[in-house]
Amino acid sequence: MSQEDANRRHPRDLQGLLRFAMEATRAEDAPHPSVFQEMDPERRRFLEEAIRSLTIDVVEQIQKAMKILIEGQASAQEQKEALDTVIDFIENIDTANDFYKIGGFCILLPGLESPYAEVRQGTAELIGELAQNNPFCQEHLLELNVLPKLIELLTDEANVANHALHAISCIIRHNEACLRGFLEIGGAECLVGVLESGHEKLLIKTAFLLSTLCVEDSKLREDVIKFGAVERLIRHIAPRTEYDPLLETALSALYVLTESETAITQCQDSRFNLCYTLEDVIKVSGNNDVFQECIGYAEGLIKRCFTPTSPEETDR
Repeated sequence: MSQEDANRRHPRDLQGLLRFAMEATRAEDAPHPSVFQEMDPERRRFLEEAIRSLTIDVVEQIQKAMKILIEGQASAQEQKEALDTVIDFIENIDTANDFYKIGGFCILLPGLESPYAEVRQGTAELIGELAQNNPFCQEHLLELNVLPKLIELLTDEANVANHALHAISCIIRHNEACLRGFLEIGGAECLVGVLESGHEKLLIKTAFLLSTLCVEDSKLREDVIKFGAVERLIRHIAPRTEYDPLLETALSALYVLTESETAITQCQDSRFNLCYTLEDVIKVSGNNDVFQECIGYAEGLIKRCFTPTSPEETDR
Protein backbone atom coordinates (compact mmCIF):
# COMPACT_ATOMS: atom_id res chain seq x y z
CA MET A 1 0.00 0.00 0.00
CA SER A 2 1.36 3.41 -0.94
CA GLN A 3 1.77 6.20 1.59
CA GLU A 4 -1.01 8.10 -0.18
CA ASP A 5 -3.39 5.13 0.25
CA ALA A 6 -2.37 4.75 3.86
CA ASN A 7 -3.22 8.38 4.57
CA ARG A 8 -6.57 8.27 2.79
CA ARG A 9 -9.51 8.43 5.20
CA HIS A 10 -12.04 5.62 5.27
CA PRO A 11 -15.44 6.42 3.77
CA ARG A 12 -17.86 7.77 6.36
CA ASP A 13 -21.14 7.27 4.46
CA LEU A 14 -22.64 5.78 1.31
CA GLN A 15 -21.62 8.74 -0.83
CA GLY A 16 -18.06 8.47 0.45
CA LEU A 17 -18.03 4.73 -0.18
CA LEU A 18 -19.17 5.18 -3.75
CA ARG A 19 -16.54 7.85 -4.35
CA PHE A 20 -13.90 5.57 -2.81
CA ALA A 21 -14.96 2.70 -5.06
CA MET A 22 -14.93 4.88 -8.18
CA GLU A 23 -11.42 6.16 -7.45
CA ALA A 24 -10.13 2.68 -6.64
CA THR A 25 -11.43 1.14 -9.87
CA ARG A 26 -10.81 4.04 -12.25
CA ALA A 27 -7.56 2.54 -13.58
CA GLU A 28 -9.31 -0.76 -14.21
CA ASP A 29 -12.25 0.67 -16.16
CA ALA A 30 -12.89 -1.01 -19.49
CA PRO A 31 -12.70 1.17 -22.61
CA HIS A 32 -16.36 0.41 -23.40
CA PRO A 33 -19.51 1.41 -21.46
CA SER A 34 -20.56 -1.01 -18.75
CA VAL A 35 -23.87 -2.86 -18.87
CA PHE A 36 -25.73 -2.40 -15.56
CA GLN A 37 -28.07 -5.06 -14.18
CA GLU A 38 -30.43 -5.02 -11.22
CA MET A 39 -28.60 -6.10 -8.07
CA ASP A 40 -29.70 -9.47 -6.71
CA PRO A 41 -30.76 -9.68 -3.01
CA GLU A 42 -27.67 -11.58 -1.87
CA ARG A 43 -25.30 -9.03 -3.43
CA ARG A 44 -27.36 -6.17 -1.96
CA ARG A 45 -27.03 -7.68 1.53
CA PHE A 46 -23.27 -7.99 1.02
CA LEU A 47 -23.00 -4.34 0.01
CA GLU A 48 -25.09 -3.20 2.99
CA GLU A 49 -22.83 -5.12 5.36
CA ALA A 50 -19.78 -3.59 3.68
CA ILE A 51 -21.22 -0.11 4.14
CA ARG A 52 -21.95 -0.75 7.82
CA SER A 53 -18.41 -2.02 8.41
CA LEU A 54 -16.82 0.98 6.68
CA THR A 55 -19.04 3.76 8.10
CA ILE A 56 -17.31 5.67 10.88
CA ASP A 57 -19.20 6.59 14.05
CA VAL A 58 -19.24 10.37 13.57
CA VAL A 59 -20.02 11.21 17.21
CA GLU A 60 -17.24 8.91 18.43
CA GLN A 61 -14.68 10.55 16.14
CA ILE A 62 -15.77 14.06 17.14
CA GLN A 63 -15.58 13.16 20.83
CA LYS A 64 -12.05 11.80 20.37
CA ALA A 65 -11.03 15.08 18.73
CA MET A 66 -12.74 17.08 21.48
CA LYS A 67 -10.86 15.15 24.17
CA ILE A 68 -7.55 16.21 22.61
CA LEU A 69 -8.69 19.83 22.55
CA ILE A 70 -10.20 19.86 26.04
CA GLU A 71 -7.14 18.34 27.70
CA GLY A 72 -4.91 20.89 25.95
CA GLN A 73 -1.74 18.85 26.49
CA ALA A 74 -1.21 17.98 22.83
CA SER A 75 1.11 19.90 20.52
CA ALA A 76 -0.15 22.75 18.33
CA GLN A 77 -0.06 20.45 15.30
CA GLU A 78 -2.05 17.70 17.05
CA GLN A 79 -4.67 20.17 18.22
CA LYS A 80 -4.93 21.66 14.72
CA GLU A 81 -5.41 18.15 13.28
CA ALA A 82 -8.17 17.50 15.84
CA LEU A 83 -9.90 20.72 14.76
CA ASP A 84 -9.57 19.71 11.10
CA THR A 85 -11.24 16.40 11.93
CA VAL A 86 -14.20 18.18 13.52
CA ILE A 87 -14.45 20.61 10.59
CA ASP A 88 -14.54 17.71 8.13
CA PHE A 89 -17.49 16.17 9.95
CA ILE A 90 -19.58 19.29 10.64
CA GLU A 91 -19.70 20.46 7.02
CA ASN A 92 -23.14 18.81 7.03
CA ILE A 93 -25.64 21.15 8.72
CA ASP A 94 -27.26 18.33 10.73
CA THR A 95 -23.88 17.25 12.09
CA ALA A 96 -23.13 20.88 12.96
CA ASN A 97 -26.28 20.99 15.08
CA ASP A 98 -25.44 17.64 16.66
CA PHE A 99 -22.00 19.03 17.53
CA TYR A 100 -23.74 21.59 19.73
CA LYS A 101 -26.04 18.97 21.25
CA ILE A 102 -23.14 16.74 22.36
CA GLY A 103 -21.49 19.68 24.09
CA GLY A 104 -19.00 20.49 21.36
CA PHE A 105 -19.23 24.25 21.81
CA CYS A 106 -17.23 23.95 25.05
CA ILE A 107 -14.00 23.87 22.99
CA LEU A 108 -14.64 27.14 21.16
CA LEU A 109 -13.74 29.88 23.65
CA PRO A 110 -10.63 28.06 24.93
CA GLY A 111 -9.61 27.50 21.31
CA LEU A 112 -9.91 31.20 20.51
CA GLU A 113 -7.72 31.95 23.54
CA SER A 114 -5.09 29.31 22.73
CA PRO A 115 -1.42 30.39 22.86
CA TYR A 116 -1.00 28.66 19.49
CA ALA A 117 -1.88 30.71 16.39
CA GLU A 118 -2.74 27.51 14.47
CA VAL A 119 -5.34 26.59 17.09
CA ARG A 120 -6.85 30.10 17.20
CA GLN A 121 -7.07 30.04 13.41
CA GLY A 122 -8.56 26.54 13.32
CA THR A 123 -11.14 27.40 15.98
CA ALA A 124 -12.22 30.52 14.08
CA GLU A 125 -12.48 28.40 10.93
CA LEU A 126 -14.63 25.87 12.81
CA ILE A 127 -16.93 28.65 14.04
CA GLY A 128 -17.35 29.90 10.48
CA GLU A 129 -18.32 26.40 9.31
CA LEU A 130 -20.79 26.00 12.17
CA ALA A 131 -22.45 29.37 11.60
CA GLN A 132 -22.66 29.56 7.81
CA ASN A 133 -26.34 29.59 6.76
CA ASN A 134 -27.24 27.90 10.05
CA PRO A 135 -29.58 29.95 12.30
CA PHE A 136 -29.52 27.28 15.03
CA CYS A 137 -25.75 27.51 15.47
CA GLN A 138 -25.68 31.28 14.87
CA GLU A 139 -27.99 31.86 17.82
CA HIS A 140 -26.10 29.52 20.14
CA LEU A 141 -22.79 31.11 19.17
CA LEU A 142 -24.31 34.49 20.07
CA GLU A 143 -25.34 33.07 23.45
CA LEU A 144 -21.84 31.68 23.96
CA ASN A 145 -20.50 35.24 23.49
CA VAL A 146 -17.81 34.36 20.94
CA LEU A 147 -18.20 37.65 19.04
CA PRO A 148 -16.11 39.79 21.46
CA LYS A 149 -13.24 37.30 21.25
CA LEU A 150 -13.47 37.14 17.45
CA ILE A 151 -13.32 40.94 17.34
CA GLU A 152 -10.12 40.84 19.42
CA LEU A 153 -8.60 38.41 16.92
CA LEU A 154 -9.04 40.93 14.10
CA THR A 155 -5.73 42.43 15.29
CA ASP A 156 -4.03 39.02 15.47
CA GLU A 157 -1.61 37.77 12.79
CA ALA A 158 -2.97 37.72 9.25
CA ASN A 159 -4.21 34.12 8.98
CA VAL A 160 -5.94 34.25 12.35
CA ALA A 161 -7.51 37.63 11.62
CA ASN A 162 -8.82 36.50 8.22
CA HIS A 163 -10.54 33.46 9.70
CA ALA A 164 -11.91 35.54 12.60
CA LEU A 165 -13.45 37.99 10.13
CA HIS A 166 -14.95 35.12 8.14
CA ALA A 167 -16.43 33.68 11.33
CA ILE A 168 -17.95 37.06 12.26
CA SER A 169 -19.45 37.38 8.78
CA CYS A 170 -20.97 33.89 8.97
CA ILE A 171 -22.53 34.63 12.37
CA ILE A 172 -24.06 38.03 11.60
CA ARG A 173 -25.07 37.73 7.94
CA HIS A 174 -28.79 37.09 7.40
CA ASN A 175 -29.43 36.96 11.16
CA GLU A 176 -30.93 40.10 12.64
CA ALA A 177 -30.41 39.11 16.30
CA CYS A 178 -26.74 38.28 15.76
CA LEU A 179 -26.12 41.48 13.79
CA ARG A 180 -27.72 43.55 16.55
CA GLY A 181 -25.60 41.75 19.14
CA PHE A 182 -22.48 42.48 17.11
CA LEU A 183 -23.32 46.18 16.75
CA GLU A 184 -24.13 46.53 20.46
CA ILE A 185 -20.56 45.58 21.39
CA GLY A 186 -19.04 48.09 18.96
CA GLY A 187 -18.58 45.72 16.05
CA ALA A 188 -19.11 48.31 13.33
CA GLU A 189 -16.46 50.65 14.74
CA CYS A 190 -14.02 47.73 15.01
CA LEU A 191 -14.60 46.80 11.35
CA VAL A 192 -13.94 50.37 10.29
CA GLY A 193 -10.71 50.26 12.29
CA VAL A 194 -9.62 47.17 10.35
CA LEU A 195 -9.60 49.35 7.20
CA GLU A 196 -6.27 50.67 8.52
CA SER A 197 -4.80 47.17 8.67
CA GLY A 198 -1.67 46.39 6.70
CA HIS A 199 -3.05 43.03 5.58
CA GLU A 200 -4.47 43.50 2.08
CA LYS A 201 -6.61 40.36 2.07
CA LEU A 202 -8.16 41.34 5.39
CA LEU A 203 -8.74 44.89 4.11
CA ILE A 204 -10.58 43.61 1.04
CA LYS A 205 -12.80 41.26 3.03
CA THR A 206 -13.59 43.94 5.60
CA ALA A 207 -14.50 46.55 2.99
CA PHE A 208 -16.71 44.02 1.23
CA LEU A 209 -18.47 43.00 4.45
CA LEU A 210 -19.05 46.63 5.44
CA SER A 211 -20.50 47.55 2.06
CA THR A 212 -22.78 44.49 2.11
CA LEU A 213 -24.07 45.32 5.58
CA CYS A 214 -24.59 48.99 4.67
CA VAL A 215 -26.66 48.07 1.62
CA GLU A 216 -28.98 46.15 3.94
CA ASP A 217 -29.14 48.74 6.75
CA SER A 218 -29.16 52.51 6.14
CA LYS A 219 -28.76 53.31 9.86
CA LEU A 220 -25.67 51.14 10.02
CA ARG A 221 -24.37 52.99 6.97
CA GLU A 222 -24.64 56.30 8.83
CA ASP A 223 -22.78 54.83 11.83
CA VAL A 224 -20.01 53.48 9.60
CA ILE A 225 -19.62 56.93 8.02
CA LYS A 226 -19.52 58.52 11.48
CA PHE A 227 -16.71 56.16 12.50
CA GLY A 228 -14.52 57.44 9.64
CA ALA A 229 -14.96 54.82 6.93
CA VAL A 230 -14.99 57.35 4.09
CA GLU A 231 -11.52 58.73 4.82
CA ARG A 232 -10.07 55.26 5.36
CA LEU A 233 -11.47 53.99 2.05
CA ILE A 234 -10.20 57.04 0.15
CA ARG A 235 -6.65 56.21 1.33
CA HIS A 236 -6.81 52.98 -0.67
CA ILE A 237 -7.89 54.65 -3.92
CA ALA A 238 -5.05 55.39 -6.33
CA PRO A 239 -4.38 54.83 -10.06
CA ARG A 240 -3.14 51.36 -10.97
CA THR A 241 -1.58 50.06 -14.16
CA GLU A 242 -2.39 46.49 -13.11
CA TYR A 243 -5.66 45.21 -11.67
CA ASP A 244 -5.87 45.56 -7.89
CA PRO A 245 -8.83 43.96 -6.06
CA LEU A 246 -8.34 46.37 -3.15
CA LEU A 247 -8.89 49.35 -5.45
CA GLU A 248 -12.11 47.88 -6.84
CA THR A 249 -13.41 46.93 -3.38
CA ALA A 250 -12.60 50.37 -1.93
CA LEU A 251 -14.35 52.12 -4.83
CA SER A 252 -17.36 49.82 -4.51
CA ALA A 253 -17.65 50.36 -0.75
CA LEU A 254 -17.28 54.13 -1.13
CA TYR A 255 -20.00 54.12 -3.77
CA VAL A 256 -22.34 52.36 -1.32
CA LEU A 257 -21.56 54.89 1.42
CA THR A 258 -22.23 57.86 -0.87
CA GLU A 259 -25.87 56.91 -0.94
CA SER A 260 -25.69 59.20 2.11
CA GLU A 261 -25.36 62.97 1.79
CA THR A 262 -22.97 62.92 4.75
CA ALA A 263 -20.55 60.71 2.85
CA ILE A 264 -20.83 62.87 -0.27
CA THR A 265 -19.89 65.94 1.78
CA GLN A 266 -16.88 64.13 3.23
CA CYS A 267 -15.74 63.05 -0.26
CA GLN A 268 -15.82 66.68 -1.35
CA ASP A 269 -13.30 67.69 1.34
CA SER A 270 -10.44 69.40 -0.53
CA ARG A 271 -7.84 67.61 1.62
CA PHE A 272 -8.51 64.35 -0.25
CA ASN A 273 -8.36 65.64 -3.85
CA LEU A 274 -10.68 62.73 -4.57
CA CYS A 275 -12.07 64.06 -7.85
CA TYR A 276 -8.58 64.31 -9.38
CA THR A 277 -7.67 60.86 -8.07
CA LEU A 278 -10.80 59.33 -9.61
CA GLU A 279 -10.04 61.02 -12.92
CA ASP A 280 -6.51 59.59 -12.79
CA VAL A 281 -7.89 56.13 -12.05
CA ILE A 282 -10.00 56.35 -15.21
CA LYS A 283 -7.16 57.79 -17.29
CA VAL A 284 -4.50 55.28 -16.22
CA SER A 285 -6.89 52.34 -16.55
CA GLY A 286 -7.60 53.22 -20.18
CA ASN A 287 -9.65 50.69 -22.10
CA ASN A 288 -8.39 47.64 -20.23
CA ASP A 289 -11.34 45.32 -19.64
CA VAL A 290 -10.12 44.21 -16.22
CA PHE A 291 -10.69 47.76 -14.97
CA GLN A 292 -14.28 47.92 -16.19
CA GLU A 293 -15.80 47.76 -12.71
CA CYS A 294 -13.26 50.21 -11.28
CA ILE A 295 -13.97 52.72 -14.03
CA GLY A 296 -17.70 52.33 -13.53
CA TYR A 297 -17.45 53.06 -9.81
CA ALA A 298 -15.03 55.96 -10.38
CA GLU A 299 -17.34 57.55 -12.96
CA GLY A 300 -20.30 57.01 -10.66
CA LEU A 301 -18.52 58.70 -7.75
CA ILE A 302 -17.52 61.68 -9.89
CA LYS A 303 -21.09 62.10 -11.06
CA ARG A 304 -22.52 61.67 -7.58
CA CYS A 305 -20.06 63.82 -5.65
CA PHE A 306 -18.53 66.33 -8.05
CA THR A 307 -21.04 67.00 -10.84
CA PRO A 308 -23.22 70.06 -10.15
CA THR A 309 -26.89 69.21 -9.95
CA SER A 310 -29.23 71.30 -12.10
CA PRO A 311 -32.23 73.01 -10.46
CA GLU A 312 -34.56 70.76 -12.44
CA GLU A 313 -32.90 67.64 -11.03
CA THR A 314 -32.99 69.10 -7.54
CA ASP A 315 -36.75 69.70 -7.87
CA ARG A 316 -37.21 66.08 -8.89
